[in-house]
Amino acid sequence: MLRKLVFLALLALIALPTLVGFAQEPDGLPVDIPREDLWVFDQIFRWQTVNNFNVWRIGGSTPFHHALMLETFWNRDQETGEFIHALAAADPVYNDDFTQMSVELRPGVMWSDGEEFNADDVVYTIETIKANPELGQGGWHAQLTDFDAAVEKTGDYSVSFTLNRSNPRFHTLFESRWNGIYMMPSHIVAEVEANLADGENLGGWVWEAQDVVVLGNYLPVEADPNGYWELFKRRDDPENSLAGIITGGSGPPYALSIFYGNDNIKKAIAMSRNELDVYFDVDIESFDFTLENAPAARSWYQDFPWAYPNEVSSRQLAMNMEGDPLIAHKDVRWALALAIDIVELQTEYIGGVAKVTPFPVPPTAKLYELYHGPMTEWLSNLQIDLGGGEMYSPYDPSIPDQIAAWAEEQGFTVPGEPHEVFGSGWWKYDTDAAEKLLMNAGLSRGGDGMWMTPEGEPWVLDLQSDPSENDAYRMGQAAFDMWTDFGIEVNFSTLDRNTWNQNHYVGEYEVSTPWTSFALASGDMWPNIRGRHSRYYAPVGEDYRPLGGDSVRRLQDARSDELIDAMESVNPVAQEAENIELGIQFLQNWVENMFDITCIAFKKFVTWDETYWTGFPTAENPNYQPLYWFQGGKYAIQNLHPTG
Repeated sequence: MLRKLVFLALLALIALPTLVGFAQEPDGLPVDIPREDLWVFDQIFRWQTVNNFNVWRIGGSTPFHHALMLETFWNRDQETGEFIHALAAADPVYNDDFTQMSVELRPGVMWSDGEEFNADDVVYTIETIKANPELGQGGWHAQLTDFDAAVEKTGDYSVSFTLNRSNPRFHTLFESRWNGIYMMPSHIVAEVEANLADGENLGGWVWEAQDVVVLGNYLPVEADPNGYWELFKRRDDPENSLAGIITGGSGPPYALSIFYGNDNIKKAIAMSRNELDVYFDVDIESFDFTLENAPAARSWYQDFPWAYPNEVSSRQLAMNMEGDPLIAHKDVRWALALAIDIVELQTEYIGGVAKVTPFPVPPTAKLYELYHGPMTEWLSNLQIDLGGGEMYSPYDPSIPDQIAAWAEEQGFTVPGEPHEVFGSGWWKYDTDAAEKLLMNAGLSRGGDGMWMTPEGEPWVLDLQSDPSENDAYRMGQAAFDMWTDFGIEVNFSTLDRNTWNQNHYVGEYEVSTPWTSFALASGDMWPNIRGRHSRYYAPVGEDYRPLGGDSVRRLQDARSDELIDAMESVNPVAQEAENIELGIQFLQNWVENMFDITCIAFKKFVTWDETYWTGFPTAENPNYQPLYWFQGGKYAIQNLHPTG
């Protein structure tokens, strides 16, 4: 029903262009550059801070900037799984007890001002981030300090790190899926630091576009002061950028990002007018519009399910343990999960094109083999207490088969086994069991059938979401509809990305719709879950980022801490079986306590139009990941060439 209503709304929007107005409907490009020289991409959200490229500070903006401008030692391609040597010329080399790590650097990579990248840049970057808590991006300062990392130049193109204790994963600080410690141009930043006034620090340094030098392929040129678009120009020597060295490509002469707002149809309209070459994602209705109105456009697959399925992340209905006091009760969290119809959410709200997962690990082929498959028996045997000693088995392994049946009813061909296309099982949709759990927690139905708190007041649950991530937003809409039908009064707030993020940082929410993966593409979990240790806990009202962890849920759990500590010193390669077993135990504890309600893995209708540019990766030619907004997206961008 939701999809039908949205489609009718889209038809109304398209049919009445004179009522839409310039501010709502895309109309031309904001820069005067020949279209054949300009690659235009979806900016996803509006920049809160414009013309400050100090990405190392707390709150520094890395999306797109990192792919276009920044570099670290290694990249992990989410599509191929390849461990790409970036600024490092080889794999890291550890000593026997993992207290030292040596890195050989790639010679010949040039800063855009003609200076060569070398070991001096590495030493300066590490020592500067470690010395300045204000440079708290990515939790890097906290981890460098925790392991008391000392760095030494051992040659013009080699460095050695010494740690205060064993850490077989220290290199992951410099391995980017999304972020990694980005190198500073020491010849620039050291001069800035030397000229800071008393009481100033680099956290407050504003690095403006005209002063920026990069190791990447693009330099910032111009930006909308309100954060709606940003223009980049290819450096004069693309062959000396890292991506140029690796791919041999030069990339488009100019790159322009545009934020079209949170209405997906605006991106689809822009693409149909050849004003947008690639968008990050849209809802199923806007994707249908693209296929019908942009003949040169396509997504990862040419047919159902079309979208790119392998981004290593998942989407949650995350619960603040210090928000609504009732959420601190495990029975309440389980009741909320059992009041979700995952088949309807996945099909009617998402369009049948995302994989289902019951915990924060996406069921990619590799991760399904490591986690979802081995945990199936445990999930099937899992029981929860509904009260009075009544035990209940909440897991339904048939969910992928139910979705496959729906797809076939729609006339689609399912290209593989149901679990390969639609993920794993999930929780039963059982409002009777959910009712018992709420009553067990002291809630009751009022005369109007709505739920009342143990104190006899109407239970009102706040749910907030950011529409720039349309699947997260649709998941939030589904939860709102289903929980309301179950008798819970839900306030659903639509927030812009910056406000929504800020609420997460300080814990100003009850239920929200963020995304995460507890596992890297390799299956290792510690780098992604270490920030959930209680040592990084921040109470509501306090920004958790300066602590270097991830206290979004305001959770303190002794069992989670114990498993994170046990995992820290385990070698994820030489002791892979032990490492994965600890990860499984971590997930089992997470599921038993229902610390969040993970629903689906990421899918992306990352869709490109080949009118002007071609060479983007596809399922038939998966040479690089198509996720251009990730750090590793630079290889796909650099590989583009004019269609003509």
